[in-house]
Amino acid sequence: MPQVLSDIVDVYVFRRLNARVQFLLLQRRSDVAFPHTWQAFHSQVRVGDTTLQTIMATVRSLAGLNVSAIYSADYINQFYDEGRDAIVLAPVFAVNVSPQSPIDLGDDYRDAAWFGRDEATARLPFSGQRWAVRHIDEIMSLGEAESGIYQIDMSTIQPRQQAAGSVDDLDDDDQVTEEYDGTSLATAASVADAEHQPDNGHESNSASQEEEGT
Repeated sequence: MPQVLSDIVDVYVFRRLNARVQFLLLQRRSDVAFPHTWQAFHSQVRVGDTTLQTIMATVRSLAGLNVSAIYSADYINQFYDEGRDAIVLAPVFAVNVSPQSPIDLGDDYRDAAWFGRDEATARLPFSGQRWAVRHIDEIMSLGEAESGIYQIDMSTIQPRQQAAGSVDDLDDDDQVTEEYDGTSLATAASVADAEHQPDNGHESNSASQEEEGT
């Protein structure tokens, strides 16, 4: 029988620009797992780390950005991980960064871009991810004062992740993180419908060019 684990975080980076909410998505390189896939930020909470530490470290390592605020999206994404025979419950978070911060991509990525809600959902492969973007857009579009009830105190002292069910139980220490960094394409299909992603040739809308136009 599958075990139930919660050692993954789903993180959606957003900014408010000209009274609009925009989401930062990353596109994977052609020579890595799940080539050309657009994704948000996903990571495993390693043993000894806390959820908030993982959120901030993930955004910094994948995009070189510092988080200025963390919000609970009030939503749990779930998927089946066949490698661990586990149902994984991944809490969803929205994080705010400075609108003009330069992006420094991690090694596995070829592009990054800011998208509005509809553009972002058109590029994400699973319904759970698209739902998360729509939900976060609704919350954050209320305005800073109204969305403040979802904000998490970043100085909160949290318990650290314990070893049970962690990646240390696997033969390949990188298996879970690598799969989920690729938006868990192999496992999330059990709870979300995959769609064909258009080859949109998005180089003209890269994050650096988006920043230059703002």
